[in-house]
Amino acid sequence: LLASAMAATNRVAVASFVMRGKQYLAAVRSQDDGRALALETLNYADEVRDPAETLDHLPERFEPEGANSRELDMARMLIESMSAPWRPKDYRDTYTDQVKELIEAKLAGNEVVAADRAPEATEVTDLLEALRRSVEARQGAA
Repeated sequence: LLASAMAATNRVAVASFVMRGKQYLAAVRSQDDGRALALETLNYADEVRDPAETLDHLPERFEPEGANSRELDMARMLIESMSAPWRPKDYRDTYTDQVKELIEAKLAGNEVVAADRAPEATEVTDLLEALRRSVEARQGAA
């Protein structure tokens, strides 16, 4: 009933709740045309920073003109070619999986030692060139 009424009035409720010993601010909204309620955590005002107050210089909004328009068109094509229906089961909480493995190892009597992780090297890439190659590869596959 609440979900249907919220959908009909296009309203969202603001709530607070406690999870893992911490209080959270949340939005409760109707989902799937009033068939369900969804809870989304929010940030408190003191947790949100105004970029203009934090950064010395904010970049200008990207306005496509000339060559930039071509770049924007390629970016849009890439996004469209990579878009797919949302399937939550395709994503795993790998952190929780790793913790469960450690717990199982500990229960089995194995000694658990924290591994040293070396930082992964990163490469500097030409974003536009990578975008162009990706769009071409996707178009070739279609």
